[in-house]
Amino acid sequence: MSFLSGKAKVLLGAMSLAVWAGAAAAESRTLIVVQSAEPVGLDAMQNNLQHSLNVAFNIIDRLFEPLEDGGVAPGLAESWEFPDDKTLVVRMKPGLTFHNGEPVDAEAVRYSFDRLLSADLASPHAGRMSQIESARVVDDLTIEFKTKAPFAPILHLMSYYLPIVPPKATAATEKDAFNRAPIGAGPYKLESWDRGGDVVLTAFDGYWGEKPGYDRVIFRSIPEESARVAAFLAGESGIVEGISVRSQTTIERSGKGALTDSMGVMPYVGLNTLDGHFTDERVRQAVNYAVNRQLINDALFNGRGILAAGPISPRTFGADLALQPYPYDPAKAKALLADAGFPNGFETTLSYPTNMTQVGEQAQAIAADLEQVGIKVTLQPLDRAVMWDGYKSRKFQMFIYWWDDNPEPDRYMYSLFHSASRDYYYKNADTDAALDLGRSTLVRDERARIYGEIDRKLYAEAPWLYLYIVPETYAVAKDVAYTGRRDGFLFARFATPATP
Repeated sequence: MSFLSGKAKVLLGAMSLAVWAGAAAAESRTLIVVQSAEPVGLDAMQNNLQHSLNVAFNIIDRLFEPLEDGGVAPGLAESWEFPDDKTLVVRMKPGLTFHNGEPVDAEAVRYSFDRLLSADLASPHAGRMSQIESARVVDDLTIEFKTKAPFAPILHLMSYYLPIVPPKATAATEKDAFNRAPIGAGPYKLESWDRGGDVVLTAFDGYWGEKPGYDRVIFRSIPEESARVAAFLAGESGIVEGISVRSQTTIERSGKGALTDSMGVMPYVGLNTLDGHFTDERVRQAVNYAVNRQLINDALFNGRGILAAGPISPRTFGADLALQPYPYDPAKAKALLADAGFPNGFETTLSYPTNMTQVGEQAQAIAADLEQVGIKVTLQPLDRAVMWDGYKSRKFQMFIYWWDDNPEPDRYMYSLFHSASRDYYYKNADTDAALDLGRSTLVRDERARIYGEIDRKLYAEAPWLYLYIVPETYAVAKDVAYTGRRDGFLFARFATPATP
């Protein structure tokens, strides 16, 4: 027998619905992110692997926010200026605190810089800051950096590789312990992490920026791609990293979500311009005309790759977008080879690391195309360590390697083409001078002009067989709004709940 009136029953029912709706809303504010590997650690200073930094960057903030075009926006910093070409002065946002309540101030920045460069920490990012000579506290909220020479990439590099940590808590914590349980000033703070299990983050109420769309973010590792895809199709995750070409069609046809592209991988075939057949520019150009990039892109990457014209990705600041990829023209390739003194072609070897995604298939396709113009290629697959040793020892004639499709051109152009960095297979004094100018010019438009000239120069010289940029792909559930970032990192605060 019921002791409730009809009106009371209606009211109780409405309250029950409200409670249920509230619970559903709360549940929808938890985002599950699945990665293909567990983080090694969570201290952004001690780690350089993507799976670690994807988590760490949500906990530990930086002075600047990296933008898609390689520029920066204010982060913990409120403003900055260059009083001269070797001095950067940064003004911090007032009133900010770390997750533990310590102030985010100039002293915290100085401490973080010194910690990054300390021999005890042995940070993999220390070399990125090697151009910075000193960091000096001017006042509570102002810090001054001095560089050894004018250094244009300083803001870009700081926006990733100078994480700001609380001095007292960090100094009082053994570095391995801090790597397991870091403290920062980012949009999320660490709730828990049991190695082998989930990393759970909760939103930080004191975050300086816009409130994150999710109250909790759970990072889960599932090494097997088939299991990652199955979990996604079952509705058990919101964002999934590590979706290869073979799984993309399945997800697109499932109706469970969509794909979003992230940072690209830029494979290339390096040519030994210092010894052997490839010292002749005409031979190197012939190689570029001989290979059908678009066919390889369609066959191996579902056409999702972006054909590369020169060494600077067309998505990177400074690329000359007027350059067109070398067309597939075997007749032109044969003519160039004949003009260079090889009417019947020649024999060579193509070395490649076996750990690279679909590298064997790419090598076979490239070799088949080159054979059509008379270049007979012996394929040489190598273990990762053996490949690296051979590369540094200048043992290769042709080799496949890759670089990340970074928005800052100095990030890879200096590393790969400047003779003070890696002169294993290419050395050119004019290119060195241009790269030095590119990294020392602080005016962005002038930098773009310089890198455009470098792009055109290396397009003609063809020290590489230019291939394509293959974007890394994430799967995103229907009830999540998220767009992959150009830099490849997963900043969870940009994900928001969506109506399916």
